[in-house]
Amino acid sequence: MNPPNRHSNDTLGLQLPARPPFLDVATGFVESSVRALGMGREEALKLRLAAEEIFSYLTSHVRPAEPVDIRAVNGLYYGRVEFRFSVAALNMGALNITATGQFESDEALAEMGLVIASRTVDRLRITEESRGRICLAVEKEKTYPPSPDRTPPRAPFRDGLTIQRTPDAETLKQYAGEVARGRADSPGPAFFDYPGKVVDMVAAGDNEVIAAVDGAGRVAGGILFRFLTERIVEIVGPHVFDPSREQEIAEALLDAAIAAVARTRAIGLVSLTGLPEPVRSQFEPLGSLAFFRDEGPALARPAWYRFLHEDPGCPVWTNGALKEFLEREYGRLFLARDIREVQDLGETLKGSSIFSAEIRREWSEVVLRPLWPGDDLAANVERHIRFLREEGFLNLLFEIDLGVSWQAPLVPVLLGRRFSPGMIIPFAGQADLVVFQYHETRP
Repeated sequence: MNPPNRHSNDTLGLQLPARPPFLDVATGFVESSVRALGMGREEALKLRLAAEEIFSYLTSHVRPAEPVDIRAVNGLYYGRVEFRFSVAALNMGALNITATGQFESDEALAEMGLVIASRTVDRLRITEESRGRICLAVEKEKTYPPSPDRTPPRAPFRDGLTIQRTPDAETLKQYAGEVARGRADSPGPAFFDYPGKVVDMVAAGDNEVIAAVDGAGRVAGGILFRFLTERIVEIVGPHVFDPSREQEIAEALLDAAIAAVARTRAIGLVSLTGLPEPVRSQFEPLGSLAFFRDEGPALARPAWYRFLHEDPGCPVWTNGALKEFLEREYGRLFLARDIREVQDLGETLKGSSIFSAEIRREWSEVVLRPLWPGDDLAANVERHIRFLREEGFLNLLFEIDLGVSWQAPLVPVLLGRRFSPGMIIPFAGQADLVVFQYHETRP
């Protein structure tokens, strides 16, 4: 659970019967609402298009006597539209990125709109809030100008160092621009390429930044951190722009970040994008993924973890094929877990499974996450591998949440299709996340 967005009160709602005559009302509400909440014309039109296709689909799939609740939410740097409804039958397989758009039956033609909806937004999430009650949320991020393509004069940093817990907008933009200029051949958050976006992410409360400023007011370093869940905080950095003072600045920034989250419910920090050498001894290695490139050998992508409080333990669900890996890693990381195996006892699954796809084109990477169970898990994984490899993506990751029992049957499916577990991220989902990576040849 993320900390509340400071702009969460900027929410507009509408309740409508899921009937075709109300389609224009629904789409008009979505477009005008997100524009009023600060979205640009292009982003608003894409959310309107997604809303049109989703509402049209729901007119034949929700319980006729129950309405659809539509909410437009201001995320400051993104807009979100939520649809809440009860279902008589749910088969939204066309929301998968692999859907081809080749439809022949009337039912398939109706699902064509879901393909359009899934490809016009940046994020899509489906959750079951109560028995038979579904929330389908789509998000579209605002468009920001990139960091100016210029390198400032490299004057020596001045003596003196001030740690700023709440940097102003210009300091944040200076920090983001320095990070963007220093990014090399390794993956990292793309939002640093858009300093204005970083300012809005901090203003929204989704991220915090601590900056180290020298005596002349220049940013000598910074660290960004955000709650993945209420129990785990991801740090990005510390970034140090004065190599002669790397240890001093990195340690000061890390100490300030720890102090900032010390009184929250967070029990640990994770670093998924690398740590500077001077502070690595304060963390335990979580594991490492490979970063495949068009040319040259793959680069290692190590991840790190640090306890802030004693690990409280929790139950996790898995398939027996992953048990040995979990026991080894939990023992190495001193994480107390009650490992429970999910067994197939003949229960029936219906409909199509849905995977979300977070695309990071600048790093030729896609992160897949299961959104909805179905009876086609193996076929769906194969479709995604084939589609994404044909599209030229080199880095395919798949995250399994060990706190969600229905995801456990995906483990043997992934292991049988050249995915291998790379690391565990504690408490990053309903329980721990296991990150699997696809290898063209079996590792």
